[in-house]
Amino acid sequence: MQKRKMGELIKIQKIKGQEGITLLVLVITIIIIIILATITMNLALGDGGLLGQAEDIRDRAENSTKEEAEKRNNLAGELADLIPFEPQDTPEPEVGGEEFEMSYGVIEIKWLQGTTNNVSEVPNSPKIKQISNGTMELIKFDEENKEWITGSDYNYVAGTGTEDNNESRWANARVTIDGIDSYFVWIPRYAYRIVYFKDEASKNEYKNGTITEEQAIEEGKLVGYSDSRGIVTVEGKRVDSINSASNTTHTMVSRDYFMPHPAFLDGTENEFENGEWDEELEGIWVGKFENSKTNATSTSAGNTSIIKVQPGVKGWRYVDIENMNAYSIAYCEELQSHVLKNSEWGAVAYLTESAYGRNGTEIEHNGGDFVTGGGAEKAYIELNQAQSTTGNVYGIYDLSGCSYERMYAYYSEEKSTKYSTTYGYDSNGNTGSNASKYYKYGDATFETSGWHSDLENFSTSWVCRGGNENTGKEAAGIFNYYYDLGYSASKAGFRMALAI
Repeated sequence: MQKRKMGELIKIQKIKGQEGITLLVLVITIIIIIILATITMNLALGDGGLLGQAEDIRDRAENSTKEEAEKRNNLAGELADLIPFEPQDTPEPEVGGEEFEMSYGVIEIKWLQGTTNNVSEVPNSPKIKQISNGTMELIKFDEENKEWITGSDYNYVAGTGTEDNNESRWANARVTIDGIDSYFVWIPRYAYRIVYFKDEASKNEYKNGTITEEQAIEEGKLVGYSDSRGIVTVEGKRVDSINSASNTTHTMVSRDYFMPHPAFLDGTENEFENGEWDEELEGIWVGKFENSKTNATSTSAGNTSIIKVQPGVKGWRYVDIENMNAYSIAYCEELQSHVLKNSEWGAVAYLTESAYGRNGTEIEHNGGDFVTGGGAEKAYIELNQAQSTTGNVYGIYDLSGCSYERMYAYYSEEKSTKYSTTYGYDSNGNTGSNASKYYKYGDATFETSGWHSDLENFSTSWVCRGGNENTGKEAAGIFNYYYDLGYSASKAGFRMALAI
């Protein structure tokens, strides 16, 4: 009996010992779990914890996605800029419109981007090219010392209303070859249209903003257009009595029928019909003054056969048109120098007449004895800024007066080239003023007939522009055109353009 009780006691003690071990393990397990939980929470929630890292990874992913989206959008925009704008050809207008008075017109300009027909808010920047036998650089005017210095200062500002605009600063460049400086002015690529009104008062109402285009049409004050449809009436009917290859539809750049000026276009496909070049151009450089010989002074025309373009010296006359062209091309073939064509004169004249030039104010006449810029030394700065296309020193001079300027343009059945523009005869073989119906769009002849009362006379010969120093204002001006035989003459000079 005692032995049995002792055995039971031993069993009970063993059981109690096992319970103690189990509780101890449980307590230790719980403590370990708490420690592990604490560590896990710190890893997850503490500074730099897993949740923080996850959120950081998520934020980075979101930012990366946004950045990639922005990059894609920017790239899409850049690619859109690179894709050339393909303007639509205008529909063929109905013919049968009646002729109307074209003396009261407003030239409107839209800048074009690069070598495309995309409309731009700002003009193309002036294009400079390095040359092997000299330098070409942008210049600005030093007001204090009254001289041109290296630098850039240009701003093509549009005038408002009917007042003269003297705020535009067209870009200027200096080309130095063999130590001789010549000066040129940048004409940026643009599109244009001309809006014609029944009289001067109606035109001024439109320019002053007191009447809109729609109101002018409703009130019978707007009579027609010269635009991508040709010469058309206010109803859009082409004036069929204008018998010209140029009175056909052209590529427009916007719904209001603006068309690129031909002086900036590639004309290889249409045989340079309207005075185009052999490639698309961002703009052209035009001689700031009429050409002179390198050793010309204010009293002597000089005796060399090399050109300089400077103020205050005698212009180069007594040379026939073929030599004018040869001397101009030889000036700098790398800059594709050449005698100004009628289309290029037109590009300057239209910009001058527009709000970006003199805003309809006629430039003053240079009657200074064939001296460029109207007089010796700095007369073009101190006395004659009103003779320039901007009414200030940044414009082009000698477009009215000085010498008659021969264009490389003439009447012939030959085809035009990039250097020359030919005009035909009308269907009845007429020449003279009747032949002007074979105008070239943009050339500042028929489209601007009667403007500023400038003299008009075509003939079966070469075309001259601008009038000379002793014709007086009445027989000169940017819309003046006259005939010339092309021989060496005392009153005929020339001007260069650069196509780069």
